[in-house]
Amino acid sequence: MMLSDSGDNRGDIMATTVQQIHPVAHLPLVLGVLRRLEVAAVIDRLIPPHPAHGLSCGRGVEALVLAILDGHHALYKVGRRLEERGMVALLQPGLTRAALNDYRLGHILDALFAANLNTVFGAVALKALEVYAIATPWLHQDTTTIALYGAYKDEPQTPGAPRPAYGHSKDGIAISNRCS
Repeated sequence: MMLSDSGDNRGDIMATTVQQIHPVAHLPLVLGVLRRLEVAAVIDRLIPPHPAHGLSCGRGVEALVLAILDGHHALYKVGRRLEERGMVALLQPGLTRAALNDYRLGHILDALFAANLNTVFGAVALKALEVYAIATPWLHQDTTTIALYGAYKDEPQTPGAPRPAYGHSKDGIAISNRCS
């Protein structure tokens, strides 16, 4: 609103036209974090884009994360939902809703699996540690459960030896002695 010379602001109201409104919610914030972590670039280094594909694996992962965090898990709904949210143009210049089809997204998931999900996760996790300068006095990613049997004291005598833990393993088996 503009004030006139006389200080009366009732006659000088500027009107504007809104072309489109998209309820974007939290998606731009999430995309900003994905871009800061360079998730698409990290994934595209592991799975180089094919020239015939309009959507790289990295950008496809961004689309999948956005769709999942928006509450839509079905691959065939990803393109439509992100278009409704006005996010397709933000993912990649020139990208269309049609490029986010379930067939292409399925191929991206297959490529991630073939590249070894632990390798992909490890690369993204290391990038997050770098970007956010997270101190890592120790780093352990192996989630294998190791069973220990026999008599032993609660504290191992050898430095760096496995420490027994009690409870349930990650596969739900109730146990009394497991290595943590």
